[in-house]
Amino acid sequence: MVSRIEMMILGLLSESERHGYDLLREMELRGFLRWSPASKVAVYKALSRLEEKGFLTSWVDREGNMPEKRVYALTAEGEEGLRDAVYSACSEQEPLRMDYAVGAAFLGRLSTGEAVEALERRRDFLEKSVKRLSSHRQLLEGVVSGLEFLILEHEIDLYRREAKWVSRLLEALGGGDAVRDRPGKSAAGKGGG
Repeated sequence: MVSRIEMMILGLLSESERHGYDLLREMELRGFLRWSPASKVAVYKALSRLEEKGFLTSWVDREGNMPEKRVYALTAEGEEGLRDAVYSACSEQEPLRMDYAVGAAFLGRLSTGEAVEALERRRDFLEKSVKRLSSHRQLLEGVVSGLEFLILEHEIDLYRREAKWVSRLLEALGGGDAVRDRPGKSAAGKGGG
């Protein structure tokens, strides 16, 4: 079993040998760190674990006057581990994470103003994410694989759909900003809460 960070590392090393800094830079460039945040320390620890498992081999490389760098490459065992991890991740049968939906189920515990404010903050975040990812998409066109581009498009679509859903919740509360001016009304139409 490999972690998401380890899967990202194995996947990138299946394309070409790399050093740790290059792996981090590539994870950032391709947007992998949006899906599974990873610090520099976490990446280097994962590289060490993968090498201990026999999934990677490494050596020290020095080019000219540049400092030494440890370069990593995938082994045959690492390639097999990557295939197993990809299959497992893509066939996963877990429900979508919808933590925010639990909060939405209890919006009636907030005053209408609080509920509207919370939902508007969520919608603003989602809309900003769509803009950010859309600009990222323009930068990545022709740079990343077709599959990675499809993943990015899917991510943008999910943010758009959720923003639309949050807007519908706001409408159910009475239209967003218009409701905010009515203090004391709860999201369920009862007294303040």
